[in-house]
Amino acid sequence: MTISLNKTIAYTKNWKPTFWIALVLGVLLSLLLITLEPFDNSNSFSNKYFILSGYTLCILIPVLLVHPIENYFYTLQTNRWYIINEILYVVSTLFIIFLFSFLYHFYVVSGLSSFTFASIWDFIKDYGVPFIPIVVPLWVYLRSKYGVIEVPLYDKENHKKRTSVTITGNNKSETLTIFESDFVFARAQQNYVDIYFNTESGMQQKTFRSTLSNIMKQLPTAWQVHRSYLVNLDYLTAVEGNARKRFMKISKTEETIPISQIYYRALGKRLSNSPQELQN
Repeated sequence: MTISLNKTIAYTKNWKPTFWIALVLGVLLSLLLITLEPFDNSNSFSNKYFILSGYTLCILIPVLLVHPIENYFYTLQTNRWYIINEILYVVSTLFIIFLFSFLYHFYVVSGLSSFTFASIWDFIKDYGVPFIPIVVPLWVYLRSKYGVIEVPLYDKENHKKRTSVTITGNNKSETLTIFESDFVFARAQQNYVDIYFNTESGMQQKTFRSTLSNIMKQLPTAWQVHRSYLVNLDYLTAVEGNARKRFMKISKTEETIPISQIYYRALGKRLSNSPQELQN
């Protein structure tokens, strides 16, 4: 079973959960250092516990510094966050955490005055990497737990805009140029994606050899509501079902579209906060 790196996942956008997640990780790191005492000169510390607790800042500060940058890319991707984004975020932020930890260890804990790039690498290898299996899984879990998948509120004026977009598949001959507002929904079946769109003669369908994530990147108005479905939420008319099985109805078609649990909460927020009119 393969995992698409372009799959949308929950994202921690707000500062408050970001701060608390970073604080929890920082305190955990400090407790591990106090308990395990990985440094050879641990017994020579003056105010040892106080100094080791300072490593909390080595996680807290980098996470808060990087947060505006990740929010920028999140906004740039029309409030979408993908698995590949999360991987790049964790790797890059982890590297910054290592640098902060090294500088803290070098100047505050060891009291030294000069270092080399080799000493940075040795510190990361000896004292940083061993903590990755403990800290990173908890980090990713907390970001997922307190993150959300955002669904945009209905914008009547935006629905009226006539901005065109060209969709392409894996084969160069597979192209479709439509207005963004005319896209209705897309359904993935194995290696193919069926796209349904409005025309003057009614709704039509075109099949592309592609993946759902690839199509989603080409359609700013497309929002994933299920592993096999993208929908233009401006055509959403109703969300029905129960906790075990939910689906949505959209105008222009009689087809009911399933909703995955992770998207339901965001859809509920959209419906409760926007006076969306039913589309004809």
